[in-house]
Amino acid sequence: MHDEVLSEVRRVLREELQLEREPQPQDDLVVDLQLDSVGLLTLVVGLEDRFRVALSEEDAAGVRTVSDLCALVESRRC
Repeated sequence: MHDEVLSEVRRVLREELQLEREPQPQDDLVVDLQLDSVGLLTLVVGLEDRFRVALSEEDAAGVRTVSDLCALVESRRC
């Protein structure tokens, strides 16, 4: 797991989306964290801004968990 990206995911979820529990890498973004389309967009934009990456809608199609999202961001940083 990519600690820097995971930390940023947790920060956005806590500070911008007021998620009260600590998200885990295996958490499903929709089922476990109950993010709606606005929440998902907020999270993606926060990660794009922080890591200077661009994530497309096609990229997002394969993302279900926190771990998937972290791996995607990491792959775009290279």
